Amino acid sequence: MKGKIVITTLTACLLIGGCSKLSTNSKTPSKFISSATKVSNSAKEKMSSSSSSTVASSISSKNSSVKEDTTDSRIQELNQRLSMAIGTTKKPTVDGLNENHNRLNMHYISNAYGYTVYYSVGATAKKFNASTLASETPYATFNKTAYVSTAAAVTAVNHHAKETGLPVIDLGSGVRGTIDRGAGQAYLTWQAGRWSVTVHASPVMGQDPVAMSKQLVALFNQYSLPIPSQVGAGNFDVTDNGLNQTITWQEGAILYKISARSAETAIKMASSMSR
Repeated sequence: MKGKIVITTLTACLLIGGCSKLSTNSKTPSKFISSATKVSNSAKEKMSSSSSSTVASSISSKNSSVKEDTTDSRIQELNQRLSMAIGTTKKPTVDGLNENHNRLNMHYISNAYGYTVYYSVGATAKKFNASTLASETPYATFNKTAYVSTAAAVTAVNHHAKETGLPVIDLGSGVRGTIDRGAGQAYLTWQAGRWSVTVHASPVMGQDPVAMSKQLVALFNQYSLPIPSQVGAGNFDVTDNGLNQTITWQEGAILYKISARSAETAIKMASSMSR
C-alpha cells in the first residue's frame, strides 16, 4: 500500500522534527510502487530521459520561447507585487495556461513557515491579493514550506524508491515504468534522476495509467524540472478531480509544491522555476 502526500503549509505540526507524511488518498495495491534514484551533481535534470545514463542531463524547454515568453506580462506584474509582500523568493514565472493570460489573478496566504499562492482566471483581471479573489476557484497553487531540518523536508516528499518484481511497461523515449495493480487501483511509476513519477488510475472505473504516463513522458521531453537537493516527486491522477496533479521537491529544509487541475499546467509552472 502506498500513500500520496499532501504538504499542508498551514499545519504547524508538520514542521516539528520527526514529522510523518500525510496521505492525500490511500493507495491500495499489494506493493508500494517506488523508485530509487542516484543523487546526481548535474546542473539540470529532466524528468524523462532517453536512457538511464542520461537521466540527469540538461535539457531545454522546446516551448519556453513559444507561448510563455509572449504571454507572461500579467504574471510578471503579479509576481512583482508578490515579492513586495513576501520578499524575493523562488516562484513560478509562467502561469501554465494556454489562454486567458490577461485575466490571471493571484492572491496568497502566509504564516511563520511559508506561504501558499493561489492562481485563478476570473471574469476580469483584479488587483493582486484582492479580497474577492478568495471566492475564485484556483486552477493551481504554489506552496513553500520551511521545515526544521533537511531530513524532515525529505520525509515530506512522496518519493518512491525502486521496487523489483512488478510488471514493466515501455513508456517510450527509453523510459520504462513498473505497474502495481490490485484492489481496483493501478499505480504506474518510473524514475528520472532524483525524481520519481507516479500515475494513479482506477481500473474499476475503466481507467488505465499507461496512456497518461506516455503523455507525461512526452511533456518531460520538452520541459526540465528543478533539481532537488535529494528527492522530488510527481504524483498525477487520470481523474481530473481538483488540484490533484502535484509536483513536489525539496531543497535543503525547504519544500516546494505545485498543485494544479492539469498535469501540463503543473509541469510548465514547475519548469519555469528551473530556469
